[in-house]
Amino acid sequence: MLAASCTPKVSGIQTEKCQFSDAGAHARLSIEAELPVAATEGTAVMRQTLVDVMDKALANIDPGEERRAFPRFDGDIDDVRALGAYYGEKTFAEITAKSQADVDERTADIQSNDNLTEEERRQALENLPGWEFELKLDKVYETDRIVVFDSFNYIYLGGAHGGITGDGALTFDKESGMRIRDFFVPGAAAQMQDLLRQGLEEYFAEASGGAEYDLADFLHLDGDLIPLPRWAPKPTAEGLVLTYQQYEIAAYAAGMPSFTLSYDEVAPYLLPETKKDLGL
Repeated sequence: MLAASCTPKVSGIQTEKCQFSDAGAHARLSIEAELPVAATEGTAVMRQTLVDVMDKALANIDPGEERRAFPRFDGDIDDVRALGAYYGEKTFAEITAKSQADVDERTADIQSNDNLTEEERRQALENLPGWEFELKLDKVYETDRIVVFDSFNYIYLGGAHGGITGDGALTFDKESGMRIRDFFVPGAAAQMQDLLRQGLEEYFAEASGGAEYDLADFLHLDGDLIPLPRWAPKPTAEGLVLTYQQYEIAAYAAGMPSFTLSYDEVAPYLLPETKKDLGL
C-alpha cells in the first residue's frame, strides 16, 4: 500500500491512428501516426504539433528538394481518416513520380553503357532500386504530467542504403500541450563528459560483440568534447534516453548510438522546470 501510494496515478490520454499504405512498381509508402484525441485544450495543442510534424516529413520526402511537394492539409485535423487520405494520396503520388523519374534515368544510363555485356545489362535492368518512405509516430511514455511520442521515419531513395530521419522523442506538458524542448542547463555537455563517455562505451561494447575497442576510433568529433545529441532526450521509467542520429558523432555503420542515464545521474544537470515536469 505504501509503494502504491507513492506511484503517480496516470490518466492516460486517448489516441487514434492515422494510417495509410500503398505500393507500386518502384515506390512504397507507409504512414502510421498515433495522434491524441483533442479532448482538452492540452491534447488539442499536442495534436496540432504532431500534425505539423507529419506535414513537415511528408510534404518533402526528398532531402535534395527545398520546395514543398503539395500544400498542407487545410481540412479538419480531428478527422483522422481525411488526414490520412490527404497526406497518403499526395505523398504516394509524389514518391511514385520521383521514383519513376529515377528509374527512367537509371534505365537510360544502363542501356547506353557500352561496357556492359548483354547479361550484365539484363540483370541491371531487372534489379533497379525503388523508393521507400515509412513514417512512424507512436506514443511511448506517459506520466501524470507529461506524455512522450517517438517520431522516426525510414527513407530510401535508391542509393547504397536507407536512413532514419524524424524528430526523435517529442515530450509534451499534458496540461498545456506545449512541447518541452529544453532539458539541460547551459554548458551541461562539458559537465557530463564522464556520463556521456560511459554511455557511449556501453553502446559500442555491445555493438562490438565484446571485442576490445577504442572509443576514439568510433567517434568523429570536431575536438575532444562529446556533445549532447541534437535530438531531445526521451523520458522513460528508467531515466532519460539519449540518442545520436546517423552520422552525428560516428559513421553510418555505427548506427544510432543510444543509452539511458538514470534520473539520479542527470538530475544535477537538468533545468529546474524540467525537474518539475519529470517529477524529480
